[in-house]
Formats: sequence, C-alpha cells, structure tokens
Amino acid sequence: MSIEETYLLRKDNPIWNTSYPLSPEDWSSYRIERNLPFDNEREMSFYVHIPFCRQLCSFCEYTRMVCPDEKAQAAYIDTLYSDIRKFKEAYPNILLRGFDIGGGTPTALTEDNFVKLMDLYRFAISGLDLSNDYEPSIEGTFDTLSERKIASMVDTGIHRLSLGIQSTDNLVLCLHHRKVNEASTMKKWIAEALNIGIHKVNIDLMYGLKGQTKQNIDVDLNLISELCPQQVTLYELRTNMIANKDIPTKAVLYEQYSLYYDGLMKLGYKARFGENAFSLDDNDRGLSSYLRSRMLEGVSYKGFGISAQSMSKHGISYNVGKGNKDIRTLLPFATYEGGDTYLLPSKELASKYIAIGAYNGSISMKHLSDIIGKDASVVYKNEIEHCLNNELLVKETDNLVITRKGFEHYGAVFSLFYSKMEV
Repeated sequence: MSIEETYLLRKDNPIWNTSYPLSPEDWSSYRIERNLPFDNEREMSFYVHIPFCRQLCSFCEYTRMVCPDEKAQAAYIDTLYSDIRKFKEAYPNILLRGFDIGGGTPTALTEDNFVKLMDLYRFAISGLDLSNDYEPSIEGTFDTLSERKIASMVDTGIHRLSLGIQSTDNLVLCLHHRKVNEASTMKKWIAEALNIGIHKVNIDLMYGLKGQTKQNIDVDLNLISELCPQQVTLYELRTNMIANKDIPTKAVLYEQYSLYYDGLMKLGYKARFGENAFSLDDNDRGLSSYLRSRMLEGVSYKGFGISAQSMSKHGISYNVGKGNKDIRTLLPFATYEGGDTYLLPSKELASKYIAIGAYNGSISMKHLSDIIGKDASVVYKNEIEHCLNNELLVKETDNLVITRKGFEHYGAVFSLFYSKMEV
C-alpha cells in the first residue's frame, strides 16, 4: 500500500492518535523477564504515580481507584520509598531533568500522607544532580486542596501545580461522573496557592466530551479569563480512553480544538496551532520540565508506582497493574516493579518517540536520527516528502511540525512514520 493510500485509509479512523503500539501484542516478541535497564544513562526524569481519587471520571484512561483508607495510603508510599531507593542504588549518577507526581489525584491523600509524599519527593532527589531547567510539578483537584498541602509542596520545592477542570458545564461533567467546582472556589484556591508560594498554576481542559458545545466552550474560556492561570493544557478525548468509545468525528474534534485555541490566543496565551500546552510566558512552553524533556527531547524517564511507564534507550516498561481491572489487590505488594518490560529495536523506540512527540505536534529530526543511528531525513525520505508536498507538515529548523491542515488528521500524519504500518 502506498503512503498516500495509507494516509487516506487512516484519516478518519479514531484509533490513530497518540497511542503506540496499538496493541500490547505488537511487542510480545520483545518482552523480557527483568527490569528495564538504564545503563550508561546520565540524564533522565522521574514520575511518581498516585492512583487514588475521590471519584472516578469515566473519561480517564489512567490506572486509578477510589482513595483507600489512611493506612493503605501510607503503605503505598512506603513501597514507593523502597522502589526508589533500589533504583537510586543501581543508578547513582543521575542528572535529573524533571519530576512529575501525577495520578489519579495526589492531593486526594490525607494531609499526613500528603506530607509523607512530599518527604518521599525530598528523598527521591537527594544526592542527585538537578539540571538548570529542572522544574518539578504535581497534579491535584480543587476539592482536595488544603493550605497545609500547598505549604508542604512549596516547602519541598515544588512550585508548579496542575489542576483539572476539564469542563465548566455541569451536564457535561455529570455525564462523565465528575464533580463541578464553583468558580468562586477555584479563584480562592488559585489565589491561595500563589500567595503561599506556588509560581505556576496549570489548568487542564478537555474537548470531545459528551454534551460539549460551542456555548459551553465559550463559558470555559470566560472562566480561564477570570482565573488567569499561567498555563493551560488542552486534552483530546481519545477512542482508547476507558469507557469512551463514542468519540466525535475528526471534524468535530478539530472544530472544538480550534475554538479553544482561538479563544486562548485572544486571552494572551502562546502556543503553536496543534500543540496542547499554552502559556502566558513567551519563554515558557507551558510544560513541566519532565514533559518538556520527554516530549521535545526524548529524554529517558523512570516511573514509580502501580502501572507507571518507563522509557530508556533500551526499551519500555510498565509496572504491575497496567490493564488490571482491580488494583486493590496490588496495593500490599512489596514492590511495584516487575510488570511488563520490552527491549525494543531502534525502529520501535523511534515510533514510540514519534507518538509522544505528537502531543506537541512536532518531531525532532536530530533526536530521531540519534535513536535510529542513521540520518532520519534519509530513512523517512518518502514519508517526509509526502507530508511536505501535501502541506501536512512543515520544516522549522531541526523539527517537522504539524500544519493546520495536517492537524485535523494528525494521527494519520504521524503514524506514517511508525514502524508497524498495518492494524
């Protein structure tokens, strides 16, 4: 099948988005029975997964459960301590580029356990070198914040707080089993966070949700104008997200993204069309340093906690719990390592990097060349020519960047560069 035929076949198929591989079976021949190696790697980022939430939103694709009791929370953090200690002993010469604590909802922990989590963060970075652009970040929700939790973040050195709104419309949120926050409550907590010492507040929004219209998107944008967060991240509801198979058409998704994009531009946010991160700062890409290094530069990352993903120059791994329907049985485990590990050939590592870069709407040709050990402009010559000639991508210095035309079917565009071309 030609590149043109492949692109046309995939244009309106929702499975082509930012997911790679499409099925775990695609990597079955690369699976090994040991932990993912990070040999001879100096630069990396850390991610800690807290899989606890007060309520379970139907659009969430991440591993999570209703928050357990205080004792179970503390035991989970103790296991994280053990896994991080062992990793640091095995790889002591680390230059840390970023550190994100996500979930789930990290701020859903009790106050005492949240302080314990912040102590874990201190332990995790102790003795490691930090890069000049190092900027740790933590996720939360407005209804799980407290002054003590925010003060603990700041005392620990975490000054970026990412808060999910997803939508301001009560009906939209109810359809997805999510609680509505009053605007006054959100304003209060953002002001409180900044007053205590948080430097950057990011707000998450989503498009493609059931019941979403131009009218409630306008309301979302009006709220952003009132809250004035330093950053906004815009997520698309994808067909592989849990319990959401009824996804709008590509045309509707494109229209809704465009409405948010144009509205955020009018409010003074900066982003290239096709990116999902927006910032009021010209010199800020709207991302934590963990995400900047991972998406833009392909820096390796190590994930701790149930189902957390890791990527090194050797392959990909997923901790225990990836795909489990009931993770409560995993909480008592002495370690969350030892899930699925794949030693990948360069072509598969390149495909995974391209899928990650698709969130940012770009591919670094330099990094792609480094992964495959060859000149990427030669290896992907036909794909590049097709995308440039059809104005789906443009060249910007070292990068291939999605165009407005290409973004409507970005999954079909970027998947042309994947190793596995057929479903």
